[in-house]
Order: sequence, then C-alpha cells, then structure tokens
Amino acid sequence: MKKLLFAAFLPYLLTTFSPLSLSSETRVYKASSKQVMRYYDDTKSLDFTDSTPEEISAYYGDIGSQKGDDLLHYLYQKITPSEIQNLSDYSSEDNLKKISEVDGSYYLNYDGLTTDKKSVSAWYQITDRNWSKSYEITPTTFQFISSKDENAKNLYFYNMYVSDTSNNDTTKAFSNLVNSLKADTTTAAVDWEKRTRPSSFIQVDKEHVWAKNHGFKVKGSDGKDDFVAGAPTDLHHLVAADHNTNSKGHNDYFYGTVEHTEKNKIEAYLADGSTEVSGWNITTKDKETFEPTDEWKGDIARCLFYMATRYSRKLDQNCQAEPYLYITEDRSYTDDSNTTFHGVQYNLSTLLEWNKQDPVSDYERHRNNLIYKNVQNNRNPYVDHPEWVSRVFDKNWNGDTSGDNTSSSTQTSDNNSSKDDTGHPSFSLFGLSEEQSITVVIVIAVVILIVIILIVLLSQKGKKKRKPYKKPNRKSSSKKK
Repeated sequence: MKKLLFAAFLPYLLTTFSPLSLSSETRVYKASSKQVMRYYDDTKSLDFTDSTPEEISAYYGDIGSQKGDDLLHYLYQKITPSEIQNLSDYSSEDNLKKISEVDGSYYLNYDGLTTDKKSVSAWYQITDRNWSKSYEITPTTFQFISSKDENAKNLYFYNMYVSDTSNNDTTKAFSNLVNSLKADTTTAAVDWEKRTRPSSFIQVDKEHVWAKNHGFKVKGSDGKDDFVAGAPTDLHHLVAADHNTNSKGHNDYFYGTVEHTEKNKIEAYLADGSTEVSGWNITTKDKETFEPTDEWKGDIARCLFYMATRYSRKLDQNCQAEPYLYITEDRSYTDDSNTTFHGVQYNLSTLLEWNKQDPVSDYERHRNNLIYKNVQNNRNPYVDHPEWVSRVFDKNWNGDTSGDNTSSSTQTSDNNSSKDDTGHPSFSLFGLSEEQSITVVIVIAVVILIVIILIVLLSQKGKKKRKPYKKPNRKSSSKKK
C-alpha cells in the first residue's frame, strides 16, 4: 500500500522539487514593490549581468488571457513609474512640475559630457558598448571616460544602422568619443595619436527611433530643441547610431519599405574611411519613408512598440515628457491631433512583420538588462517577449499563446556574442522552447516510470495472493492381478 501511495504522489514530488519541470505558468515569485533609481548614486554598485528567466517572470507576473488594449494597459502599468500613473491630469501646472521631478529621477539628461554620469552620452559607454571588442571593465572599478583617456581608442559601440560585420571589426567600429576629434580629409582613417578623423560624418548620434518630431519635440528659448527627461531621453528608443544614416536616412521619416535603388541608397561612414549601405529612403512629400537594412528591423520595431506602450496614456492634454503615442496604418491620424504632443507612427503591419523577421539578439537582450538594472529600472517587454507584439498590436491575432510562457531571455545568452546571434534554443521538441521541451521530456519520463512501478507492484501483489503449489498425495494404485 505504501508503495502504491508513493507511486501516486511521485509526479507531484517531481514537479515540486525539480526546477526544470516547472513551466513559467506554475512559478510563483514575489516581485519588488519599490522602484529605486541608481544611475546618480555613487554608493550603488553597477550590475552588468542579465536577469534570469525567474526574475523576468516575476517582473511581468501572469498576463493571463489578456490581449489588445487590455494587455497594453497591463504592460503600461508594469513599465511606468507609479508616481506617474498616480497623476490624474498631466496638464495642471502642479502635475507638470511633479512629472519633471519624477522623470528626472528615472531618465538621463539628453545633454552632458561623456564623463557626466547623468548624461546619455556617458551611459552609451555601457548600454551600447560592444562588450567583446572594447577594453574590459568591471562594475566596481568602472569610470566614464573622455576622448583623451588612454582607453578611448579601445572603446567600440554597436552603432545602430552599421552592419554586424563592421561593428565587430575594430578597424571600422567606433564610439561617440570620436565626435570630438578634428575632421581631416588628408587622414585615411581615425587616428587617435593625431586626434583626427577623415570625415565629420564619422560620428555617433543619439538616435530617437521614435522621431522627436512625432510627439515630443519642443523648441527652447534659444531656438534649439529642448529635451526634458522622459520620452525624449528614454534609452529604450534613444540609441547610439551612425550620424549620416540618422540625419540623412531616418531623419523624421516613418519607417517602412522603400525601393532599393541607387538614388534611394543611404550609407554609413566607418572609422577606416570606407562606407557601407545602411538603408534606403524616399523624401517625396507625404511619402517620406526610411527602410534600414534587415539586421536592424526587429530592433527598431521593438523600440517603437515599447514607446507606444510606455507612452500610451491618452489625456485631454499631455506633455513633452509623457506624450500620447500611437502606431497605426490609418494615415488620417496625424501628429498633434486631438491632444498636445500627440505622436503617430505609420506602417503598423510592416513593423509587425519586422518583429518576426529579425529575432531578438543577445546584444539587444543585454542592452535591455543594462538599462533595467542600472538606469531606468524598467524593461522593454517586447525584447523579453517578442511574441507579445502580435498579441497587443495585431487586430488579426489568432489567439496562439504557445510561445507566451517563454521569455527570449530564457535562451542561453553570451553577452559577448555578436548581434546576429539570434539565440535559438539548442534543444527543441515539437517546435517548443528549450525549457518547455525539457519539461515535456521529464513528464514523459515520469509517466513511463509510474507505469513501470505499477507493473512491478501489481506483479508482486499477484505473487502474494497465489496459493503455494502442493504436490498431490496420490495413493499407490494396486497392481492388477
């Protein structure tokens, strides 16, 4: 009887004490209720590690069967500071002051030196760093550096719009520290000894993937663009990028598909003086569109979907730091329609396709973790769960949730891997993720084990009930006379 009870409870014991057998649906974790910013605090140690699947699961909690606007609002609450959520009206003077104070605690400053620990330019040295090619750093000894520092020539970024190949070639790659070098056309390549670069186009820009003109651009009293903390400085879409592609390619144009002709071609400028195709655009009025190369399309789409989630709160009047942003196919929607600082991005179906076409890379995943753990304390849900993009934004979503329990971060990640490493699971069964496949294998093994135990127990029980064989007592028959 005891053996039968053990067999009956064996599956429960295995699923309770075996971490591999737990699906993310059955995991229960307690998330931190307090958000603490750290980029301005010298007493806090930096963290260059990636979040575990368990930590990511705890961060989002159970999304259940939510989809569309319901899931959009749910994710908005997860990635938005509670102080902002608690404001009922952004337009009042008191609340505008509160927003400035809150966003100033959660977001970096747009301007500032490369050594200023509160500036975007400085933090690119961590968030957009090519970790495999740059000089080695540790959280405890790290210091932001300028172009005059000894390690300046050994700092390389993973610049948006530049190819994976060039970003991993130290003769072609560069960081924003080259921006201060003098342009000298007689120089063949970036020369750190002479402090020159062959072209002023060899430069790193702070690229607003969601163009600032579409939702949150304001002119200051000096006539220059004024970037308050918040949407204009949100690192989940403010990315280190090639200057020429940013200014002449993307500019304020919408992302979409463009005919790949010589006339439409845009090029990135590299440290060795060469150039490479970084995209194509058309500048015809009312049709302005920029198409990047394939290896950046997914990154761009997930940046835009993040922005349309983090800044999805529509009020009678929004502000520059907290605008209302929207992605649509309907071109009747325009910027600044109905609300102040209302911003629109077009070509929704194209962006949905780009998200599927270009999977999350190790570089993109690590950048998400660096921003979360050290700067903004919030995550891009579509880097963690790219399958949620369709669930939220695709009105034709077919209800397939087969991949919803698996974060992209559950895949084995090497922070030094190049961006084109899509991190596909090394073991897959029936098209499931590695974790789900292992769970299925364990369940099958448990079932087989139970069957074997039951067969053994039943066979032993049968032996006990069977009467022992007794030799019959035959009387000797008399012989016939």
